[in-house]
Amino acid sequence: MASSRKASGPSDSKQVKNVRKPSGRGRGRPSGLAGGMVDRTAVVETAFAMTKSIPVTDLSIVRVAKELGVTPALIHYYLAGGGRDALTSGVMNTFYREVITLWPQETQDWRHNFETVSESIYRAYVRYPGIAIYAASHNRYQLVQEVEGDEVDYGLLVLEKFSGTVRQMGFDQARTGSLAHMLMMFIQSYAHSTVKRRWPGQHAEFLNTKLSELDPEAFPNCHFIRESLTSLNAPDAFRIAMRIIIDGLTAELPHLQQTPAESLVVAPAPVSRRRATRART
Repeated sequence: MASSRKASGPSDSKQVKNVRKPSGRGRGRPSGLAGGMVDRTAVVETAFAMTKSIPVTDLSIVRVAKELGVTPALIHYYLAGGGRDALTSGVMNTFYREVITLWPQETQDWRHNFETVSESIYRAYVRYPGIAIYAASHNRYQLVQEVEGDEVDYGLLVLEKFSGTVRQMGFDQARTGSLAHMLMMFIQSYAHSTVKRRWPGQHAEFLNTKLSELDPEAFPNCHFIRESLTSLNAPDAFRIAMRIIIDGLTAELPHLQQTPAESLVVAPAPVSRRRATRART
């Protein structure tokens, strides 16, 4: 008995494949592979973790989206349209939050406090080379972050606590501000040199070979420092430098307290003015 059911042909199969089911998602959050598992915290934390191997300046919306497996539109959505600036500020604020979380317990001894706090900040920059590189070459988001509502600006909190550590030295208002700035620049510069592998100990074999080939009579000083120079590593050098600074501040403290604060104020550098060039005809 012949069957009355009509056999399905190629055209019917094609029609079935072209049927699209409604997604059920209206306007609002753009779709992404991770769906509802992604939020602003996940975006910023992912970008922050990437700075262990990527400079902050190389972080982009597209790159973070690829790392999360979502669309760039989803990243923009959770950054509230702030784009790359919001991403950079979020990353820096997350970094400063970690600095605050690991802030050493301070005592009544300003020497101990300054040494331990400085090394803690230094190590934080070294853990995130991408941030160390950014901090050494950019001014934006060094301190003040773009925060909303009840969100804490951890950059300003670091400034508050570090200034308090420096203030324990006993200097006046003008000197405390100057020292806090200069010392932080020193910490950032050391961290930048560390992550960029600019320390002799990291190139010991090459330097030892070159220096040992020099004529001792023509280069007596190079031979004199060769062993200590080529064995120098960044963490040890930082600790030595900190102690030298502390010893210097301790010795100069009575003198600086008697010196007029105006003598520490440096006149602003003159602004270079370029002559207008004539248009070529």
